[in-house]
Amino acid sequence: MAYSIGEFARLSGITATTLRAWQRRYGLLKPQRTEGGHRLYSEEDVQQALKILDWVKKGVPIGQVKPLLGRPAPGRTNNWQTLQQNMLQRLQAGKIDSLRQLIYDAGREYPRPELVANVLRPLRSQVSANVPAAMTLREILDGIIIAYTSFCLEGDKKAAGDNILLSGWHLNDPCEIWLEALTRTGQGHRIDILPIPPATLAPEIFPDRKWLLITRGKLTAARKKQVEQWQQQLSLEVIIL
Repeated sequence: MAYSIGEFARLSGITATTLRAWQRRYGLLKPQRTEGGHRLYSEEDVQQALKILDWVKKGVPIGQVKPLLGRPAPGRTNNWQTLQQNMLQRLQAGKIDSLRQLIYDAGREYPRPELVANVLRPLRSQVSANVPAAMTLREILDGIIIAYTSFCLEGDKKAAGDNILLSGWHLNDPCEIWLEALTRTGQGHRIDILPIPPATLAPEIFPDRKWLLITRGKLTAARKKQVEQWQQQLSLEVIIL
């Protein structure tokens, strides 16, 4: 069976942008082409992509994966830590344009859920001290993350997909809304964001949308009851960080 790049992206959980980068820059995939020039992926390509993803999740730099594909997968390496430290050094040195480019490049070359979990969230934790210098660095980093996520979300809206509204709920860190959105880009979703968690949420006014609420910590009995009431009226999911 042959798959278009969109179908292949949904099957493998890897964005079309990343699939193209793996092909063009690293020669890791070799899809066939239709007469019109569109990529067609086979079942063998699906299995190859999953092998690549396994190595990447374990921290192997994407540029070093090709010669390893015939070998058993290793334990975790420190590549995620290295990428994180490279970003931190650029941030601390005030190299904002360079940091922005590194984040955009990483978003093309690595699956975004892994990039968020293994690099961006830990990086934000490193600059979370409640002192002016650290707070300024974190705001700069958050600005780049929000801009990159917005760029990815706008790209998703050019294609068909389900319509999602994503909001924080009893969440003190609004950037987590954007990070969660970033993990879901390139997967056939058209996501709109409520960038600041509202004091009182009324998802029932958009009953035709699927809602994703990002919160932190265990739900209280009152909040569980509220979620159950909403879920009787619309499609709603709570994501607990």
